[in-house]
Amino acid sequence: MAKEKLSLLKYFKGIEVANYLPLFILLCFSGNPLITEMGYSKTLLVIYTLVFIIYIFSFVNYKYIKIKLQQVLIVGLFISILIIYQEILLGFVSFPGVFAMILKILLGIFTLIFYRVKQIGFMYSYIKIISFLSLISLPFFVMNQFGQWGIQLENEVLKSFIIYTSYPKEIYTVSFLIRNPGMFWEPGAFAGYLLLGLIFIVLKNRSFTIGQYQKEVIWIILGIITSQSTTGYLLLTLLTFLFIWNKYSWSRIYVVPLSVLLIYWVSNNIAFMGDKVEDQYTQATAMGKNDISNSRFGSFNMDMQYIISQPFTGNGLDFSTRYRFHPGVTEDIGNGNGMSNFLACWGIPFFLFWLYCVYRVTYIITQKKSISYFHLIMLILILQGEQFLNYPMFLIFISMPGFYSNFSFRDSIVE
Repeated sequence: MAKEKLSLLKYFKGIEVANYLPLFILLCFSGNPLITEMGYSKTLLVIYTLVFIIYIFSFVNYKYIKIKLQQVLIVGLFISILIIYQEILLGFVSFPGVFAMILKILLGIFTLIFYRVKQIGFMYSYIKIISFLSLISLPFFVMNQFGQWGIQLENEVLKSFIIYTSYPKEIYTVSFLIRNPGMFWEPGAFAGYLLLGLIFIVLKNRSFTIGQYQKEVIWIILGIITSQSTTGYLLLTLLTFLFIWNKYSWSRIYVVPLSVLLIYWVSNNIAFMGDKVEDQYTQATAMGKNDISNSRFGSFNMDMQYIISQPFTGNGLDFSTRYRFHPGVTEDIGNGNGMSNFLACWGIPFFLFWLYCVYRVTYIITQKKSISYFHLIMLILILQGEQFLNYPMFLIFISMPGFYSNFSFRDSIVE
């Protein structure tokens, strides 16, 4: 036991492992099905958020908390205005859904407060945690090839080890291998969170370099490879060429054409990627107005009706308003496009505000427009596959500019 503890401390460079717990729990509330897809999930979110807030108040100066909450007050006002207009225009608002959204934003704010007060880098902690989750997912990934193990979840096809979600052979199998979902609800979600780890490495180094994170990058890449995610592969390819472009000046002559050729080759010659994209696109183009789809292209096509209908206020979270043009939808259909779903629920202005926050915090940290735009584009592409904006880890970008507004290069010791 002592050796195990020592190895963990070594991996996390001597910082108390307990200090990583708030961010790990935030990630659990960001798509671990044992936490987010059970009958007790909403109650658990309420209880944990309130307990965590009380804990933060127990050792953090009230004035500091008040300042940080005031910095994101605009978010609360914005949501309040949206609720009022949704009530007027649609006649109904899902107040439990709105309350859950506010709780997730608050959970992100107080997690940032924790790491700022403890003087532990939030992005540094994320990189360490997500790479460690990738590392420990690998033996479970191998075990999953021979059977399904763990706690049976309410979703009958899922079992969980808490730190790993186990699938049966019939689900998420490519060729003869079950894909690696890590501890999340789906392999594509795991790939998205792993890609975010690589993006944070870029932000911390303020350039497309690996720096001190060679070990973490290896585990993250192995996680993306075993996830067998289409989006993960394409964006990993893009990131790889950007790292090469930055490190070797001679490579710039070749990188752009090679990137285009490789992405084209990958998408067309790896069977599960090419067939998947082609099938989804063909089905989406053949959809009628009343057709229902949960693929990324089909969902976007379906969501456009709702975005056009309510571009500024969104259609809300309740099924009766969110899917009012498709009355047959009475439960979660697993919308395959996180960006279009958020636009359909909350409207274009709220999404643009989220994009502004992403750009703002990136520019404050790096002082480079090129990396800021890159970060923006990467996150938009990641959103095309999964519902990340339903979870606090991606919603946390709304709060981050207020914590980095006084950021300086001296703070890089922490961040």
